[in-house]
Amino acid sequence: MRWQASVLTLLLIWLAASSIDAFAQSWRKHVYKTEGFETEFSGDIILRPSEINDDAKTRIVRSTKYIQEGPNFRYMVVATLTKSGVNFDKGVEASFGSYKCEKVLGETPLTVPRGKGREMRGAGCADSVQLEARYYEAGNWFYQVLAEYKVAGGEQAARRFVEAFKLVAH
Repeated sequence: MRWQASVLTLLLIWLAASSIDAFAQSWRKHVYKTEGFETEFSGDIILRPSEINDDAKTRIVRSTKYIQEGPNFRYMVVATLTKSGVNFDKGVEASFGSYKCEKVLGETPLTVPRGKGREMRGAGCADSVQLEARYYEAGNWFYQVLAEYKVAGGEQAARRFVEAFKLVAH
């Protein structure tokens, strides 16, 4: 009887640990030299061209979303190449503002080898998500690194995702 309780306890510990840290086992680096960045995802990703309206086509060459989704999270990098430079502050404000977060938990400038960077965190955002976000400007590129999560414990994987993003030479 005692060994059954021990086995059951070990099984419960294993299940709890694997559900909390399920994604830590499978993080893989993805390098996109043409887009000027590398990052890590913990599973399958979808590449999707961003829809660009006619007005934006006068300013934007192309924009691509790199997305990984799960039942309680979404990790996304949006890489946008502009024709004549980036209005960094306006881009950050529009992106973060679109989440309509009840609380801004932090806003920190990031030191980057070239260009600008900013980190922002929000709580009580649209669709009941928490948000970890980083934004980068490098030349004519604007990068949005967004990690949304809905459950307690999701912040560790979200933080790992946004911190894994790096600018690389084209």
